[in-house]
Amino acid sequence: MSRRLLDPYQAVIDAFNRAGVRYVVVGMAGINYYAHRPSEAFATMDYDLFLQPTLSNVQKALGQLGRLGFSIGTTQGTFQPHELRTMVRNQRTLAATTPEGVMVELLLAVSGFTFAELAKDAATVTVRGIPIQVGRLPKLLKSKQVADRPKDRAFLRRYKALLQEMPTSSKKGN
Repeated sequence: MSRRLLDPYQAVIDAFNRAGVRYVVVGMAGINYYAHRPSEAFATMDYDLFLQPTLSNVQKALGQLGRLGFSIGTTQGTFQPHELRTMVRNQRTLAATTPEGVMVELLLAVSGFTFAELAKDAATVTVRGIPIQVGRLPKLLKSKQVADRPKDRAFLRRYKALLQEMPTSSKKGN
């Protein structure tokens, strides 16, 4: 029996595109779009979307996520809708989850770049007919370097080792 698996992130991106939400996929989710083979992809527990940090854009994103069955929280706990304006002004991260455990992080700031800097040359990757705006690989890697968290340092060491193992033809700049 053939069964087509559904990608919950694909539904999010499709809804965002249709609603005109301005976003760029970043973090490990973004880096994985540059993998040439499955062995070059990295496991991640969420899908990081850098949203244009305006109140109207974030409201559109939250509306679409609500329609898709996501619950909204913050990195500090419960989301209070009346605090959204302050959260956008302070560029606080929002987390959207489904009962099945699918998680999307809505970032309003990332290390090293503004939204405009990442969006201006974002790559468009098309997956199953859906265009996805993804940050350029050098910028995504630079953001990891600037963040300088222990998990980012560990990833960058592993990524450097992976690059050394890759055939030269796979290392072309993106």
